[in-house]
Amino acid sequence: MEEIIGGARQLLEAKPIFEVAGQIQRGVFISRLNRFTVLLEYEGRDLMCHLHDPGRLRELLVPGAPVLFREAQTKGSRRKTRHDVLAVHSSGNWVITDSRMPNYILKRAIELSIFDYKVVAEEVKYGDSRIDFLLERDGVQYIAEVKGCTLCRDGVALFPDAPTSRGSRQIMRMLEYPGARPLLVFVIMRPDARTLRPNVGTDPKFYEIVREGITRGLSTISFKVSLEDGRFIWFRGAVPVVWG
Repeated sequence: MEEIIGGARQLLEAKPIFEVAGQIQRGVFISRLNRFTVLLEYEGRDLMCHLHDPGRLRELLVPGAPVLFREAQTKGSRRKTRHDVLAVHSSGNWVITDSRMPNYILKRAIELSIFDYKVVAEEVKYGDSRIDFLLERDGVQYIAEVKGCTLCRDGVALFPDAPTSRGSRQIMRMLEYPGARPLLVFVIMRPDARTLRPNVGTDPKFYEIVREGITRGLSTISFKVSLEDGRFIWFRGAVPVVWG
């Protein structure tokens, strides 16, 4: 089944996107030591892992929550941990908590023709910002920013889960970018969302900037994914965005 959403033809049925690389292991969340480091229990010992997600994640990072982690795919002398968190189990689902994933998920979805765009460029520099993608469809170019969403309450995905001045700035740069239509893509990193709404109470400025952007031609796309069998990421369909 297909539907036209956000200017793109996309499949609505479930479809595998890719297999996560590396040996994936399971631990138990103990505490968040700082913004990017968590402490897990693994095989009876404490293990520090890198958390590549600056969000608050308060609903996810609760003591005793199961956590999937893997050996770091990028290594360097400045790293203090050998492992990266991949996902946290919450409300019966694995929620992907690696903020590097949404861009790759969208890129793979385009490669698999789930979205009818072509990637022209990545990490597009404009002014003091870098915007995720320059896309093209039917001869029209789109300057696109991708946002991962992990917070969901009663079937409603909420973005952001923490104030994002960078996100607001990027949208303003997208609106200024010459010769391309602005496109905001939300990748919901869990399968239990039925709609996506702005988290106005957390970041009213982001909400107002997006609302203004829509009046100036900003389009939005939202879709959800799931993590299956601890390592396979599946496309789970489009999710309506409600900005009212």
